[in-house]
Amino acid sequence: MKPEELLYFPIWYFKIRVLKKQIPLQTVIFVTNECNYKCKHCCVDKSAPHSMSYNEIKEHLIYSYKCGSRFVDFEGGEAGRGKYSEKSDTPLGEITGEYKTINDLCALAKSIGFYSTTVTTNASYDFSFLNADHIFISLDGIKAHDIIRGEGAFEKLKENIAKFPYPERVSANMVINPINKDEISDVLEFVQNSPYINGISFNFYNPVNGETALCINKREDIVNTILKYKKNGYKILNSKRGLKYLIRPDFKKDCWITNFITLDGKRYSGCPDKTYCNICGLGMGGEMRALYDFNIETILSGLKLRNLS
Repeated sequence: MKPEELLYFPIWYFKIRVLKKQIPLQTVIFVTNECNYKCKHCCVDKSAPHSMSYNEIKEHLIYSYKCGSRFVDFEGGEAGRGKYSEKSDTPLGEITGEYKTINDLCALAKSIGFYSTTVTTNASYDFSFLNADHIFISLDGIKAHDIIRGEGAFEKLKENIAKFPYPERVSANMVINPINKDEISDVLEFVQNSPYINGISFNFYNPVNGETALCINKREDIVNTILKYKKNGYKILNSKRGLKYLIRPDFKKDCWITNFITLDGKRYSGCPDKTYCNICGLGMGGEMRALYDFNIETILSGLKLRNLS
């Protein structure tokens, strides 16, 4: 980590705790809704497939950096396979002329000043070309992965993670729901024994468009199981404090630590959908609260995840 980057964090923390300013530290930007899967728990509207233009993304990145953000996560859809036109008036779902790739977006973020870039992928294709600082792959179970994403999805994931040359940059993310909740132990064993995955984070399903069928209301036993594995040295990225917050999801939120930018160009301080804030299952929510609490484990885990430690 560069000295100026290291110095930024205590200054940021002083501003948010002592001066009571709400300054984001990271940005999540949804750059496309185009995807080859139709996952049961997905919140992305794919009815009119399109991607942001390169210039639009540049404007959002500059805005976020000026707000204080220093980490950026590119999400979709399937952000890694997107084609980002240099024009802002490209028709929906249509690419004309020159276009940029996800690697161009990562390079752009770094040129603006972001310390770290992350790309989330479903790992259904060879993603070894990605040059982001960190890659998050979506892992929904062992057998359940195919149930949620389609037949053959798990085998494709195993095949493609083995092709990525920097396994220390690859982490998994699991969204816990009634379909896969009984496979958490199996997933943890898979990740622990895989030389291609650095660790795994956990979230609970959040309602999409009022659909609550995949929600899990009683989370204590599940969280305690994950905590037991974490105590035994399994590669779990959530901090203990962050996980415990998910048992009682009505905890005080500090979600402004992340600013979100949706595909329609709207900018949000915190989560774009606060409808279900009192039953939030996003691991990020617990981690942001733990970060605000100055939980040392959370801070160190975050730096390690971003390859800054």
